[in-house]
Amino acid sequence: MKQQDDYDAAVKWLYGLQYFGMKLGLDNTRTLLAELGNPHEELRAIHVAGTNGKGSVCAFLTNILMDAGLKVGTYTSPHLRDFGERICIDNIPMTRPEVLRAIKGIKPEVEKLASRGKQCTFFEATTCMAFQHFSRRKVDAAVVEVGMGGRLDSTNVLEPVLSIITNISLEHTQHLGDTMEKIAYEKAGIIKPGIPTVSAVTETEASEVVEAKAREMSSELYRVADGCDIRIHDIGLLNSSISAITKYNKYNNIKIKLGGEHQTGNAATSIVAAEILSRKTFPIKPENIARGLESTRWGARLQVVRLRPTVILDATHNPGGAETLSKFLRKHFSKKPPILVIAMLVDKDVGGVVKLLEPLVSQIIVTESKYERRMKAESLAEKISGETEIADSVAMAIDRALELAGTSETVLISGSIFTAADALEHLDELRMREAMEILSELHGTGAYPGRDPETPGPPPGSQEPFRVLISTILSQRTKDENTHLATEALFAVFDTPEKLAHARPEEVEELIRPAGFYRQKSRNIINTAKVLCERFDSLVPDNLETLVELPGVGRKTANCVLAYGFGTPAIAVDTHVHRISNLMGLVRTAHPDDTEECLSRIVPRELWLDVNRLLVRHGQTICAPVRPKCNKCPISHLCDRGIYG
Repeated sequence: MKQQDDYDAAVKWLYGLQYFGMKLGLDNTRTLLAELGNPHEELRAIHVAGTNGKGSVCAFLTNILMDAGLKVGTYTSPHLRDFGERICIDNIPMTRPEVLRAIKGIKPEVEKLASRGKQCTFFEATTCMAFQHFSRRKVDAAVVEVGMGGRLDSTNVLEPVLSIITNISLEHTQHLGDTMEKIAYEKAGIIKPGIPTVSAVTETEASEVVEAKAREMSSELYRVADGCDIRIHDIGLLNSSISAITKYNKYNNIKIKLGGEHQTGNAATSIVAAEILSRKTFPIKPENIARGLESTRWGARLQVVRLRPTVILDATHNPGGAETLSKFLRKHFSKKPPILVIAMLVDKDVGGVVKLLEPLVSQIIVTESKYERRMKAESLAEKISGETEIADSVAMAIDRALELAGTSETVLISGSIFTAADALEHLDELRMREAMEILSELHGTGAYPGRDPETPGPPPGSQEPFRVLISTILSQRTKDENTHLATEALFAVFDTPEKLAHARPEEVEELIRPAGFYRQKSRNIINTAKVLCERFDSLVPDNLETLVELPGVGRKTANCVLAYGFGTPAIAVDTHVHRISNLMGLVRTAHPDDTEECLSRIVPRELWLDVNRLLVRHGQTICAPVRPKCNKCPISHLCDRGIYG
């Protein structure tokens, strides 16, 4: 609990830097990085700028580099669910303990600068945290997205191995300029002397500025339009099929899981970039490029969150993105337009976005996000010529849209990344509620530690805590049926802490042999029984902090005791829960403990007792580790793996 309080306070401090506004310039970042030992100088970075598409290109390149066996840091903004998503290694966001450590490391230096009259901004501090984290974790490559513009963006302290400019359109005109040429000048500012540059810019005025800057910097310029010929075979709702021909390779029938025809252009940019990197910097093979493209997912970019009804999440926030979205809608929903849930920010071209989307949807529900720069729903409704419904929050708007959609219509949620973040928070909760209800009907009471898999278990909290504790320790790295045999044999002889504490190890080993690893488990359960007798009057502790101090007890075992022994809401995460939560797209975690922390924020507390018993049984029977039966899964319509394959 203390660590959570520390984390909340640290992140509050970090977000407090937003009150100092947006400041373009590199001085603070350079000074702060120098105090941290200049971690950015160790990075082999790919620097990506552009108005739209830069996040998708970062995602493609990350997966390509990972497929080549490299350890890859990725820095993007903003996040959807949690701050740690901004700073990932191998697509796994920073954990909250890692974020806390990073903030504690940087805070004294930020305050030292402030005492000299140099106030760091949120983005400057976050950028330095990312570079320090990548350096500390010794990444092989860093894919870094520009925050805004390029020339004076905090990330431009990098000396990258490759610079990329995706495209350019009018945005952030109050900061970057009010013409294409001025904005192009800012974005071309990431071009470095002698460092190759990839440009996907097609607008004539902007292209000329980028080309002039490349010549000035003696940077070899690779134009995507000249270097990669994309053949589109199919643009589907969930997948697109393309082939690509470059000067060096042919890529046949690549399946891209990012929706929309525009992603084929982002794929082309990534192919050109990856081939340059393969010749100059990293051991990338053509098959790495193909597999990397196929494995890429990127949230809130025409993301299908669920089916029945279909819910699509897209972070479109400017006319350029709206034009792309409108093409997608005309192709896939011309006969049956979706219901639109929209919330936008006050500093965006709201009229330009609405003008493009309004004719292509059946109904519009207007709302507002929680973000401080949100446009009031009433003001947004005034920008729309037709009739609208107004909802007080994104969650309420989604509930109304789902009510109207039934099971056969489509709901589109759009307007900003902050709208998408609010939407995901609510949709994750709805998905878990529906999944738990379906799995409860399918699996009954589900799996219980130490119980015969074919026998229904008792309600949570009705088992003797000591039995739950011992049987869960025995269940580690073995099957339920073996745990059941071992538990029954053990408790027929040693059914109290006192008896087990005085047992001979060899006798216990023989009784629990079916559970495997019986020597180690014998030591653990005997020592646990001794601790219970000596410190707790032979009673099992009823709090997590004390339970994890017992021999052989980790967080999963402790949470099983709380849930099944005491009926206390707890999420016990074993390999099944960890794996299924990641497959569903609810979390992106590398360790079960991190999955537990993430699920505790997503899953309503009243469902915590259901998570382990139902997902474990589901993992045993349908969502198996090898060859999961997605075609028979009753919650596949709620699962990323089930939706996208």
